[in-house]
Amino acid sequence: MPRKLIDISVPLRNDVTADPPDNHPTIQYIDHQQGLPRMLQFFDGLTAQDLPDGQGWAVEQVSLSTHNGTHLDAPWHFHPTMNRGERSWTIDEVPLEWCFQPG
Repeated sequence: MPRKLIDISVPLRNDVTADPPDNHPTIQYIDHQQGLPRMLQFFDGLTAQDLPDGQGWAVEQVSLSTHNGTHLDAPWHFHPTMNRGERSWTIDEVPLEWCFQPG
């Protein structure tokens, strides 16, 4: 029987709703001019005049929790043990087929 997959992902943004509310991601956007000094540190002798329009790299610095965005909480998130004392599974141990079931 064919399955219908529904994308419930949410992009990471500074204003994305978070749970708890003070646990939202923070993204610092660094434009080409702000990134120039960092880029010049990577290459000995490189100057802004060597680059097209004197522009460096644009990058984003992201700070987030594994509880941000669309995610699945592993048993480990809730407690270090499960099943009467067995070590709880981390997210890489959760069977993938659990994620493809009727909603």
